[in-house]
Amino acid sequence: MVKNVLILTDALDAHAPPVIEEIRRRGATTHCFDLADFPERVRLQAHPPAQGTLQYQDQTIKLEALTSIWWRRPHRYKAPEWYEPGLQEFLERETYRGFIGVLESSPALWVSRTTNIRRAELKALQLATAQKMGLRVPRTLITNDPEAVRAFSETCQGKIIVKPIARGIIEGKCPEKFLFTNVVQEHHLEPSILEGVRSTAHLFQEMVAKELELRVVVIGRHIFAVEIHSQQSERTRLDWRRWYPDLSYGIHHLPASIENRLFQLVLYFDLQYASMDLILTPDGDYVWLELNPNGQFYWLQREVPHLHLKEAMADLLTSPEEYCL
Repeated sequence: MVKNVLILTDALDAHAPPVIEEIRRRGATTHCFDLADFPERVRLQAHPPAQGTLQYQDQTIKLEALTSIWWRRPHRYKAPEWYEPGLQEFLERETYRGFIGVLESSPALWVSRTTNIRRAELKALQLATAQKMGLRVPRTLITNDPEAVRAFSETCQGKIIVKPIARGIIEGKCPEKFLFTNVVQEHHLEPSILEGVRSTAHLFQEMVAKELELRVVVIGRHIFAVEIHSQQSERTRLDWRRWYPDLSYGIHHLPASIENRLFQLVLYFDLQYASMDLILTPDGDYVWLELNPNGQFYWLQREVPHLHLKEAMADLLTSPEEYCL
């Protein structure tokens, strides 16, 4: 029986083509389109719980024949502007809930379910759960109280950083503005500046000494750890995303105890994929920072070609009974 993989992503996603190539090498069929293609370019006929078809271009996809669904980076449908705003919102809600509701009723493997991704994106829950799993995390404060920030800084001997809780991107600007991790300097604690903390929730953490940094990728039962050598350059010491040209990479072998805790963390959120950031301290301790339930991974394989990330994703999507968590 031919296996069928549905990939939901936008047309410019660089991750889908190499994985599609690997899936086809395994003799499976792929169907790839954007969520925003429905309802104008995708036709749906469904009889719950999990029977029906999707038609896209020259493809007919039987819902009951799906092996897996990969939720990559799809865009939501936007109704035409000629509809009045209230009707636009109604059409968009009906489109999303109707389409996703049908797919969610499928017994196919999801990588990963949308509800699980949204829950796993909650930074405070991530940190609390990682600590519960036995991972070391930085001392953390989430607050909109200026006095709490000043007290936290004193507790950490004045060595604290601030970083976004959600995606660190301010959209609507040209170009978009990216928010990186920043050191909280002594002058930032002056009342006139610190008062800005009241505007929203802020995430502060103690500054952790780094020997190197790690990006760990879990794909089903596979786990990969990549060293990111960020401390050789002033531009990347605090946040390596600031200047990729200064970085170098290498394979890292995690202790079995750390691997097991990372798998348990991913299982807690009921995910099949996650990318995580950690610090390896000069004393050899692993400090867990954060989890991205739908993060980028293929760029790592381009930097370290003998990482088999696209192959692992193709294995998971075509043979979930063998590779899923």
